[in-house]
This record gives sequence, structure tokens and C-alpha cells, in this order.
Amino acid sequence: MSDSSTNPRNTEENLPSGWQAIGACVIGIGIGLALSFYIDHRPIDPKFLPNVQATVNQITTPINATVAKVNPFPKLVRRTNILLMGVDSNGRNCKRFENTRSDTMILASLDPISEQVSLVSIPRDSRVRIADGHGLDKINAAHALGGPELAVKTVQETFGVPIDHYIVIDTQGLKEVCEIVGPIEVLVEKRMKYRDRAARLSIDLEPGLQRLTPSQVEEYCRFRHDQRGDLGRIERQQWFLRQAARKLKEPSVVLKLPQIAKFANDYIVTDLSVTDMAALLGFAKDLKESQIATAMLPGRATMIRGGSYYLPDPEASALVLSRMTGTSPSVSTISSNTRNDGDVVVEESSEEDQIIEKRPNNDDLQNAWAVSCADERPFRIIIRYPSGQEQTARDFEETLQEAGYNVIGRQVSKLTDCQHEQIVLNSYRADDNLTRTLKERFPELASFAIVLSPTSKTRVDATIQIAPDTVPLLPHETAGDFDYGSQDINGEVKAESAGTTRFPSHGPNLPSS
Repeated sequence: MSDSSTNPRNTEENLPSGWQAIGACVIGIGIGLALSFYIDHRPIDPKFLPNVQATVNQITTPINATVAKVNPFPKLVRRTNILLMGVDSNGRNCKRFENTRSDTMILASLDPISEQVSLVSIPRDSRVRIADGHGLDKINAAHALGGPELAVKTVQETFGVPIDHYIVIDTQGLKEVCEIVGPIEVLVEKRMKYRDRAARLSIDLEPGLQRLTPSQVEEYCRFRHDQRGDLGRIERQQWFLRQAARKLKEPSVVLKLPQIAKFANDYIVTDLSVTDMAALLGFAKDLKESQIATAMLPGRATMIRGGSYYLPDPEASALVLSRMTGTSPSVSTISSNTRNDGDVVVEESSEEDQIIEKRPNNDDLQNAWAVSCADERPFRIIIRYPSGQEQTARDFEETLQEAGYNVIGRQVSKLTDCQHEQIVLNSYRADDNLTRTLKERFPELASFAIVLSPTSKTRVDATIQIAPDTVPLLPHETAGDFDYGSQDINGEVKAESAGTTRFPSHGPNLPSS
């Protein structure tokens, strides 16, 4: 990310020094406080007020101009993709980051144009072809075989998404970060009690919103002793990142940057420069949770020759990566590098015996998208709610139906599974058009998280999940006469001239290989 600033060196030269900036701020604050105290506590003849105000302006204007020039963060000027990896130590006597598998792998895409962050989690058991001739293996082996460089190369070759930078942090480092920045407020979805002997963890967390200590943060992020296993842990890690983003807004965190930089030398491996890091922090510090979209690479768990793997779905993965990273992945490339649904697994051990009967390709995907996008029916929505929120769920259903949406049902779930408000996009045709329109029409949905989870065969376009404290969705005056511009409530684009393409955001042009 060498172009995080148009010209970092020139920018740095034009800025005041650190002491100048601090001095300007201190002087400005001091003068402001002194004057405000004087004006508030000393009687002033009204005829002198104009002169006093002129004097204040004369003193403070140069100082304000100096402070305005201070921009501690260079600007992020283009979309940047970063591969985030979390690794665990191989033992007390082993070197950190050497021969360690990446238990966590998240592809983060930061777009300064749309001011959005997309997080795509890649399950650690994903079966891929490791770069540089290492053959088919779980994707978390790439870091153990060749460090972050091989992991980056494997992700790029498998999924066709360019990676600009990488960040690797070990589990001890996560605790150290929390020690520095202070407790992080996290909603623990359910009772978590489990002893993980392999990870040397004794997890014991109560449900509810609470400020977690560094040790508890590690416990929350690594817990997987339930029916969802690793996939449930991935979802919790995504929620943690959303909630931890609030911490960046606290001024105390900025003041602790020197401590964080010192810590980074021991617990983080990255190819980011100091300027790159500052640009990322400057971009992230003003983000809201609603500006973060998450997804997990679509696929399925399976057993191959006695080994447990996660097989990415080429079509759905290409769709997710296209929307979340702004790239055009090749379905056939993903298929050939993961040996997905076409695999016929036989007992022989040679790779040649894994016969591909049929591999999905871009033509198949484009056809599937075209069929889906040609569906002109209203979006089909399900309201998912926890027990006890029946009335709120009915309010959501009635309000959305009155607004023209097709609510095809309500689904009650366990309280532990409905702790977060979110809009889950289930079908190929459900995209940003749907979520943007919903949030613009109904302000109550503005804070709902967006989760992309498409499947090729589904009757549901989107699932709106409400939480125990969700307020009812009531009709608004703007809901009935909303100005959509060129888009109607169903996500369709109104033809303005002959040959206008419908659903332009669906099915991007993907390379055939």
C-alpha cells in the first residue's frame, strides 16, 4: 500500500512537528478556557464586547489555522485487501511464528470510496492447493510451510483476489493488545464453559453484555465447544471485530499508539509500513459497526480419506468475493484449486485418482445469476426472532408487507442464536440494493449488521434477525413514498432507455479462466 498517501514524504514535510502540534493544541485549549472563564465570570460592559470578540479572533485564528494543518493520519486512497491471520505457539521453547498453522484467516477489504469494510473469513480446514507445489491440504498449513508469504500466495492463486498486505498476530499478542487498550465491551451470546487442554485454556464465561478482560477476550474468540465448532468460532470472531471497532473511537487508544507500536515488534508480523498503519487507523477510527459487512467463505464440511475438510463452493465463493472485495474471481479457477463438488474420492492415495467429473465454470455462474436476477417477484424475507419477541416479529412482518415486501414467514430460534441484529443475504439476487433500501426506508434497521451468506437453491432472499432488545418496526411516513431514483423496492432497475440492463449489480463479468 505504498500509495496510502499521494506523497507521504511531502505530506510529512508540510506538517508541523509533533511538539508544534501539541503546543498549538495546548495553547489553543488554554486560551479558549481562559477566555471563556474570563467572559463567564467578569462583568463586561456591552459596548466593549465587539472589541473583546475581535481580540479573541485575532489571537485564536492563527492557532486554529495551525491546528487545522495537523493531520496525524495519511489518507487511504484506494481499496486495500489485507490478509489477517492468527497463529498459536507450538510450545514454550519454539520460536514465535515459525512452523505455526493459521487458526484464523480473514480477508479484510477496506474501501475508502464507499467507506465500507468487508471481512471474509476463510475456514482453516478449507481444502485448497497450497502454492509452490505443496499439493492439496488444509489452507492453514500454508503458513506453517512457508510463512505469511506462502499463505498470501495460496489465497491469491486459489481465489483470484489480490492481497496488498498481511498481518499475523499470535494468541498471546491478542491478550497484550487488550492489556494496552483496556477492557472491550462484548456481548457473550451464551454460557461458555469448557477446558481446552490443547490450547491450555479454561474457558468460563457468563452470557450477556460485559467488559471482557484480556484473558476473557481470548476465551471468547477461541471457544468452539458447541454444535457449530469452528464455524461458530468464526462467527464469534467476526462479531468481536465489529464490537472491538468501537474501541478505536476512544481518544485514549490514540494516546497509546507508542505502546502498541512497541508491542507490535514482539507479537505481530506484517509488511505494513508505519505510514500504511497510520492510514489504516485513520480510515478505521471513524467507522461505525453498520459499515462493516461480514461473510464466511461458502462451502460444506466433508470427510475425505479419513480427514475432515471444508470444501469451498466455487460459485457462491466467487459471488461473495466479488461483492466483498470488488474483484472478479474465476469460478473455474476456484474449482480446480479446491477440487470441490466434482470430486470423486477413491481409496488410492495418488492425486491423479481424484477424478473431476464436472467443474463449475463462469458460464454456469452467469447463467445462475441471470436466472435469479430475472426474477421480478418481490424479495422474499423471513423474520427470525428469539422466543419472547413474537409481537415484535409480527410488527416487522406487518410493516414490511405494507411496504411491499413479501414476508414468507417468521422463524423462532433459541435465545442464544438470536443475540445480534442482522440482515443476512441468502440468495444470489439479494445484494446492497436490498439492504440500502431497507435501511433508508426504516431507520430502525440502520444499525443492523450485514452478513452475506448466499446459496444457489433457496426460497429466501434475506433473513432479518431481531434480538431480545430490538424495538418494533413501525410504519414511517417515508416508507410509502420513498424516492428510489432508478431503483424500486424489489431491487430492480427501471429501464430508462432501450437496452437498459436489469440488476446491474448482479453477476459481474468474470474471467472464464
